This record gives sequence, structure tokens and C-alpha cells, in this order.
Amino acid sequence: MDDRAELRAATSIGLVVGAGGPTGGPFIDAALEVLADEVGFESAMASRIIGTSAGAFVAARVPPEPSVVATEELVETLRDLDNIDAMRPTKGTQIIRVVRVLGGRVFALLAPQEMERALYDVAPGPYHQGASAVTIEHTWGLRVEYNLAENEAEAENIVRASAAIPYKNGPIKVEGKLRADGAVHSANNVDLLDAKECPVIVVISPMVPSDGGTKASNFHRAQLYEELRPWRQADRAAVVIMPNGDEHANRLDREAFREAGATAARRALARNHDLSVD
Repeated sequence: MDDRAELRAATSIGLVVGAGGPTGGPFIDAALEVLADEVGFESAMASRIIGTSAGAFVAARVPPEPSVVATEELVETLRDLDNIDAMRPTKGTQIIRVVRVLGGRVFALLAPQEMERALYDVAPGPYHQGASAVTIEHTWGLRVEYNLAENEAEAENIVRASAAIPYKNGPIKVEGKLRADGAVHSANNVDLLDAKECPVIVVISPMVPSDGGTKASNFHRAQLYEELRPWRQADRAAVVIMPNGDEHANRLDREAFREAGATAARRALARNHDLSVD
């Protein structure tokens, strides 16, 4: 491995921007602004970006190139902020994850096709080379990941499909095949990244509260915990940014939830919060 390859490996950062409904984007944007201001991390510095649902729109807006490249010092800063261990597991997270995925497939299978299509605005290309949007096959709910730069001609449909919530919005055709909301499989889809290739990741998860929330929140937390397992086992690092239960309960207020994104990021940077898995 030459010096440049070693530097790329040493400074490889993964970014996961998850689902969160209409207010998920502002939550993610605010969290990214805090990360940029406080530690100098820009979304475009990531070598791989996984966007799901609301996060897919954010992934599409990431500049093709960062204003400055990631440094080993930045990676070490993020590594020091690792808060995976703050997620306290309870029994059954692996089983809950399987139930969550299978339940999502059934949900997609039964969803009608003839519904109003959501026509949200999607940022035009060029796209970041490592940015992907996650969708599902409408028929069986199987996950499909699309790299936006490699599929620029279909990027608008891909991103819209990633946020096409079954029973609320009709699926979107991508290359002639019906695709729907990637959050049906997982709110974050962290496991599409490789802990060996991205030893440090930043996960911004508007849909998954660190505590409380709805009954579905327990499934989302358990799934996120399991998706982070490779980083935990390999002694890799993850900076996980989530709303708390109170912030999540107020997520329909766009401005309040945007502020919650900034507050959640500051909590992560302060490392003084608890990420429960109950």
C-alpha cells in the first residue's frame, strides 16, 4: 500500500443519515452544522454516505468534493467521541432486528401501488462519489442501494423512491422497477457500510430516539444497536446522534426538531448522554 492509499485508509469516515419524515432533513442539517463548526467535519469528507428516506435527500445535497480533506487528526477526534458503549443493550436485540426486517417486508408486500406519488425536490448532480440512497423492492421489501453518482440519470427517482412511504405514498419507478422507502428495511441501514473500510462512522438518526418514543422505537433502537455491532466488536468508532424521547415526541414541529438536531449533536460531542436500548 502506497502512502496515499494508507492516508485514505487512515482517514476513511462513513456517514449515515437516516430516516425521519418531513422534519428529518432539518434535524440532520442542524447536526451536520454543529459537527462542522465544532470539530471541522464536513459531510463531503466522508468516503461513503448512506442516506435513507429523509437522509437520502441530504445525501443528494452533499457536495462532490469537501472544501478541505479529512485528516488523521480529525479521525482521531471523532474516534475519541465514540459513544457506541453508551447504547445499553437488553436481551433479544438480534431477534428484534430480524422481526423488524421481516415485518417491514410484509408491510411492503401488502401496500397498494396506486397512491399519490411524493414529488419532493431533489438536488441536481453532480453527486458525491460515495453517496448512496437506500430503497426497497416494492413487491418483496428486499433492500436495494443505489450510488447516486453512478446513477445520476435516475437519481431524482431514486431519492424520491427512498422516501416513498408505503400506505402514504405510491412507489416510484427506477429503471422500470417499483421502489419504495428504504426505512421499511431499516431506519438507518448502517450495515451497508463495512467496519474495515470505514473504521470511524458518524450516524445521524432522527427517527430513533435514545429513550422513550413509541413501541416501534424499541425495534428501531434494537436494530441500530445490532447494525453497529461490527464497529463495537472490531474496536472501531461511531459517533451516534439521536434525539431524546422528549425531542422525538415534538418532531412534527419543524423548527423545534431542527434545534433538537443541533442539541443532539452537542450532546454527542460532550459525551454526556445515554443511548438506551430497551
